[in-house]
Amino acid sequence: MFDFLKKKREETNISQKLTYGEYRGIEQEEKVSLDGVPLDRELFAKTVQKYAPMTGVEVDEEMLELLTDYYEMVVRSNANVNLTAITEASEFAIKHVIDSLMLAQFISPSRKKQLMDVGTGAGLPTIPLAITHPYNLFAVIEAQNKRYEFVKFACKGLNISNIAINRYRAEEAAHRAIYREQFDFTTARAVAPLNVLTEYCMGMVKMGGLFLAMKGANYQEELDGAENAIFQMGGRFEDVRTYTLPSGEERAIIIIKKVVPCRRDVPRRSAAIKKNPF
Repeated sequence: MFDFLKKKREETNISQKLTYGEYRGIEQEEKVSLDGVPLDRELFAKTVQKYAPMTGVEVDEEMLELLTDYYEMVVRSNANVNLTAITEASEFAIKHVIDSLMLAQFISPSRKKQLMDVGTGAGLPTIPLAITHPYNLFAVIEAQNKRYEFVKFACKGLNISNIAINRYRAEEAAHRAIYREQFDFTTARAVAPLNVLTEYCMGMVKMGGLFLAMKGANYQEELDGAENAIFQMGGRFEDVRTYTLPSGEERAIIIIKKVVPCRRDVPRRSAAIKKNPF
């Protein structure tokens, strides 16, 4: 077990291959990132393997290697691109990878359901899902250029071919024919309050599809404040799936079903959404 960790370290210039942006060789580069953050591939891999069963995902050795490379890519590149404040190996495994894989309960590996990740940032939750579900199709949009470029870099470096990546703002993408009501699922990881996220995301959900909003312990307050937005965007609240991460944080997936097509005038422009949210 974990033989791939030793094999990977035998490759030359591996640190450079896993770093997006400016690369500066440093001493002990295999053990620390460019900004001095310790790297522990083995601890990360062991943590993922230990807690993956709670997600229902069977992570084989090839998937584990790709997930470990992804972890190293994010931590090494964090000095060049502001990707995450979570860089410790076990914490990254739990709060980013395991948390992302909790969406797997909605994805059937035998059916090519399409999921859109709105505001993907460092590629979460989509990259872990795409690695563990190679036969499913994913799309991501990210408005911030450096993060968008990092996700492209990561997908190329990890040889991930089931993610379509574009640089758009959510309210713009939802009015494009290639995205408008095209996806079985849309998701977003706490990038805005639920009433705002609902307007950003529901325009890309097909009829009968689901918006899966990933939220924290205060989800009920956000849900209460999003009732009008859900109605305005043709949705119906279905359920909440709550769970506790191994690190103790409470999490929730709010499930909103698309039951009525969106009006043509929504989502509105970002300034209008911020000034007068539903």
